[in-house]
Amino acid sequence: MRPTRRDDASTVLICGAGIAGTVLAYRLACAGLRPTVVERSAGLRQAGNAVDLRGPAVEVVADMGVLVELEARATQLGEFFRIDSSGKRVFTMAPEVIGGEIELLRTELNAVLFDAAQTGVEYRFGESIRSLHDRGDVVAVTFDSGRRGDFDLVIGADGLHSRTRALAFGPETEFVRHLGCYQAHFTTDNILGLHNAGLLFNRPGRSLGCYTVHQDRELVIGLFFESAQRVYDRADVAAQRHWINRTFDGMGWRAAELLEAMQVCDDFYFDAIAQVALASPYRGRVALVGDAAYGPSLLSGMGATLAIVGAAVLADELSCRSGDHRQAFARYEARIRDMTRLSQELARASLGWFIQPDGADGIPPDTQLAADRESDVLRDRTLAAVRAALGNRPSCARK
Repeated sequence: MRPTRRDDASTVLICGAGIAGTVLAYRLACAGLRPTVVERSAGLRQAGNAVDLRGPAVEVVADMGVLVELEARATQLGEFFRIDSSGKRVFTMAPEVIGGEIELLRTELNAVLFDAAQTGVEYRFGESIRSLHDRGDVVAVTFDSGRRGDFDLVIGADGLHSRTRALAFGPETEFVRHLGCYQAHFTTDNILGLHNAGLLFNRPGRSLGCYTVHQDRELVIGLFFESAQRVYDRADVAAQRHWINRTFDGMGWRAAELLEAMQVCDDFYFDAIAQVALASPYRGRVALVGDAAYGPSLLSGMGATLAIVGAAVLADELSCRSGDHRQAFARYEARIRDMTRLSQELARASLGWFIQPDGADGIPPDTQLAADRESDVLRDRTLAAVRAALGNRPSCARK
């Protein structure tokens, strides 16, 4: 796809330069619309876990011309094992539970997509919306910098804690459902000596996962724990690390060694594990895409796939229904409905075996196999819904 120019091109403000935002910007520019992307951070996100690209998402990135590069950057992760407190491998986890057709670090996926989405797109880093007013014919936006602008449409692609959603739909507490646990991620040297493998160590109410990246030179560490929802300062990284240290103190195996590495990492990431539930992903001339609209949580393994396919679906509808955003948004909502619902069911079904409940003592192999089978069925249904969403394209968007 190549950007084209249209005299009647709509101006679209996209809030967030993450996975969904860049895919949306690319496809809108290719259709001749005029996307502007604002990103609160000074640059692309530099922390997070690996993400999976499954089924139709691979088709979308191939259409962007970046499939070969993404495959070259893939983690190439082989087997993934549950281990006990001695480090003994006690259960081999099904590969499809862990990764999709392509698994790679979120930061690398975002960087490749961003590089591809340059022509016809204006980016403003270190900028965020302060207020918006849907006047019916345009959306009047005021930015944190004091700059003002009118846009035909505003799309929130700004994640779980979307400011766009808060401004246009209401406070986060109305839409974000806490799943009873928190997560932290960071990267460190491969101090465990793993080769093309991942490990998961469970204790009651806590899980520690790790896997190799960058040709086994580094490890991505994931820490997950049960907790009631708490108010905390998302900017206070020291307090978040302290919370992690308290929670995982005395866990056993080599957890203490990995916690020491956490103190000096430069890519620490912490957040709740939660889902976003909206009655509708649009209101007036404002719509949401990706995690801001239907984040299923990392437990589903579908977040990146949904972000990419959802952005492609929204771009299809906006490109083919110029001047009729109501119909475009309604069609977008209808096409993504099943895939978002099923992905959230998949995440909730995965929670019980991913973080064993406090008070439990180990996950029996038969319980693990049953959980894997349930996940397999839900994953297949979800992927079928994702394929249907992408395949149900308006005629003008078909090649």
